[in-house]
Amino acid sequence: MGTLLVLVIIIIVGLVLVNQARNKSAGRPAAPARPEAQSEDVKSSRVPDSLPVRTKPYFFARSEAAFLASLEEALPAGYRVFPNVRLNDLFLITTKDTRQKQGAYARLRDKHVDFLVVALPDHRPVFAIELDGASHDNDRQQYRDAVKDVAFKSAALPLVRLRAETRHDAASLRTVLSPLLQVPA
Repeated sequence: MGTLLVLVIIIIVGLVLVNQARNKSAGRPAAPARPEAQSEDVKSSRVPDSLPVRTKPYFFARSEAAFLASLEEALPAGYRVFPNVRLNDLFLITTKDTRQKQGAYARLRDKHVDFLVVALPDHRPVFAIELDGASHDNDRQQYRDAVKDVAFKSAALPLVRLRAETRHDAASLRTVLSPLLQVPA
């Protein structure tokens, strides 16, 4: 019985060695790379000398820049505005469930809010503003907007939606935003 066991082990080892030799001659790796080997591969990966990018000629459209100026004028001291804030930078995903976490991350990924208003000195988020233009009238964007609305509601952070086509000056913004800032209009 012992001799038979040794013979079976020798045959199995022989088959594994033959399979590895075939994989090697075919250019396939014999076994998955070890984690430390993978990190060595990353370290030895060549970083390109350049990328096909250039700086945009402007960060905002004229209407967005005008809105930002009016918004900054409308806010009392002690507040700051951040434009184009990614939702993944704004919200923490609270579930421990891996599937729920992945689903929430996927819904937030690649979405941003036009303006985030924070209270100083701790930069505590107070509310966000979305400027909804004509592009927000199509079905695909309305779905994205609905997901964004659910995220803000879930986090109990107010999201103010304003039409982009409307001219918003400091006085009109003070009227709309004063309840969120708890200051008189």
